[in-house]
Amino acid sequence: MKARTLFYSVIWIILFKALLFANQHSAPFSTGEKIRYSVHAAGFYMGTQTLEIVSVEEYGGIEVFKIVGHTKSSPFVGIFFRIDDKWTVYTERETILPIRMEKDMVEGKKKGFLTYDINQKEKTVFIQNKTKNTNKNVAADNLILDMFSLVYYYRKYPQRFNDTFTFDFLEERSVQTVQAKIEGNEDISVPKVTKAKMLPSVKLKQIGGIGIEIYVSADDLRLPLKLVLPSKLSKKRKLLVEFYLEKYTPGVEQVDIPQLYKRLRF
Repeated sequence: MKARTLFYSVIWIILFKALLFANQHSAPFSTGEKIRYSVHAAGFYMGTQTLEIVSVEEYGGIEVFKIVGHTKSSPFVGIFFRIDDKWTVYTERETILPIRMEKDMVEGKKKGFLTYDINQKEKTVFIQNKTKNTNKNVAADNLILDMFSLVYYYRKYPQRFNDTFTFDFLEERSVQTVQAKIEGNEDISVPKVTKAKMLPSVKLKQIGGIGIEIYVSADDLRLPLKLVLPSKLSKKRKLLVEFYLEKYTPGVEQVDIPQLYKRLRF
């Protein structure tokens, strides 16, 4: 009898540890998840931003998420300043840390194709401008994240932001050491999700740098509902560019989606 009790105790311990491990390494997103934002600045509609986890594949012998993004100005804004930026980010599937990013950009008269090969262990970034045929190595001090991977990294590891989280933010030609921290709960308005109702969210704020703000849903999806990206202008002024969730399709492994997101499908 004692042997049987001991046997079942061992089985329960193994199962508990397996479930705990699975919980620690699960993510509230998967292949096929697609998100679109409407972009606004100074009260004007500027265009759209789309993110999609298109596949899980191998890159350099590492299993990665391939995430694509597309920022596009509205037809009206495009008359004055056309934006047509296409991004591809490869993040390690387990850690969500980026190992490569490709940017095909059109910003006004500025055009270019840039690649960023990121070595998280050595803390270096090899930046190539394929259009101008130039390249350079950039040294970092911490883990390196771009805007896209920062969102997914937080969604998988929110507990790492309970205290101040220090990382190196990938910029066009360099990296900048910044910090981010959960600032608490805040009810926000997201017009396409609910017309009048305020939605509970968790606010993540970049400390230092330009001061990016990310508002994620207070449910288990930790869906980025709103992003605020200050853009530097002349004379130390900033223009707040706001991204509001307007379309959402869950990934193939995502179940029990809250009803309020279901009508947002592409």
